[in-house]
Amino acid sequence: MKILHLSSVYAPQRIGGAEKVVELLAEHSVALGHEVAVAHIAPEPAPAHQRHGVDVHPLRHRNPLWIGDSGRHPLLRQANKVATLFNVLTTADFARLLRELRPDVVHSHSMVELPPWVWQVAAAQGCAVVHTLHDYDLLCIRSSLFKDGAHCTPRHTACKLFSRVKLTQHGHIHQVVGVSQAILDRHLAEGCFTHLAPEQRQVIWNPVPTLSAPPRPARAAGAPLTLGFIGRLVPEKGVHRLLQACRQLPPQGWQLRIAGQPGPDQQGLLALAQGLPVQWMGYVEPMAFLAGLDTLVVPSVWLEPFGLTIVEAYAAGVPVLGADSAGVAEIIGAVDPQALVPPDDADALARQLLQLLRDGPRPLPAAGRAAVLERTRPAQVAHAYEGVYRRALAQRAATAGHAAPSAR
Repeated sequence: MKILHLSSVYAPQRIGGAEKVVELLAEHSVALGHEVAVAHIAPEPAPAHQRHGVDVHPLRHRNPLWIGDSGRHPLLRQANKVATLFNVLTTADFARLLRELRPDVVHSHSMVELPPWVWQVAAAQGCAVVHTLHDYDLLCIRSSLFKDGAHCTPRHTACKLFSRVKLTQHGHIHQVVGVSQAILDRHLAEGCFTHLAPEQRQVIWNPVPTLSAPPRPARAAGAPLTLGFIGRLVPEKGVHRLLQACRQLPPQGWQLRIAGQPGPDQQGLLALAQGLPVQWMGYVEPMAFLAGLDTLVVPSVWLEPFGLTIVEAYAAGVPVLGADSAGVAEIIGAVDPQALVPPDDADALARQLLQLLRDGPRPLPAAGRAAVLERTRPAQVAHAYEGVYRRALAQRAATAGHAAPSAR
């Protein structure tokens, strides 16, 4: 099977988690015996090359702003989004690459830097089209359904118009995959993918490599409870709610380690943490950071589609306390439902943390942990997507009269 992934960015460039997923999925599909390529937008012209068995095709950046620079130009971000939406040059570049590679399957991922017309082009050239929902880009200009510290309910008029343009093209998709049931259900609730039958809508959790974690030292008697947060220090991740909850704890018997690059409200976070036993760790290697924790806290206040750090914590043998919302709730709920906290509620989080101080870290259920690690094993995820590709090819053959290509 010839598979072409289409991603806004690709390794070694990193903006978010979607490109890490694409890299893992592409490389493990190669291991299954498929011919795999990736097309992505690049900030500068670059030649095609091979990376870990995957043929990589950078497409010249043609939007007014590169995604990595858009944060420095807030007044131009909206105009850049509109230009991206109607970027005929990127669509033409992709069409030329399709004619050259002639893939059986085109698998698109986060579309923040890509025009939706690529789906129409792929379908017109006889490809089966698969799309994975990593974020809310089809519904929201910011891709998060979250703005100014609050959920976008109802959605803003600009986002509805933006979404309407994108959804004119999503009818060319043969199979859609949500990285959680929550993100798939939200799109269905907004009227997306109604042209697809239930069997054409799947949920496949993200692949997470089970890296070896350093041995966790036994917690010494009387040692302070070590809590941890790792992620982007932005409002939607809820670190401000975590600090508000920590202000309700006694002054001793615990410590909080916060890992992540400073965000736009770093001064506000420093003010909230003043006088508390908080360590700011900056950028860290995740598994080494997790090895020093008694409990990881994931207090997301937005509808986080998935929780990569949760799976990494379970792989390291660390229990997790997290928000009862969207993808975070799905993963934690599969292991320890009692470790879920009402989202965006500092008082409820403080009560849970006080319980940890009194009783010690929650035990990590072995069966649930093993099931989550197996479900997110990269080879297992690649195998699940292989089934999606086969169904997409069969659907394409049934609707267009094409003979389905062989599996290899």
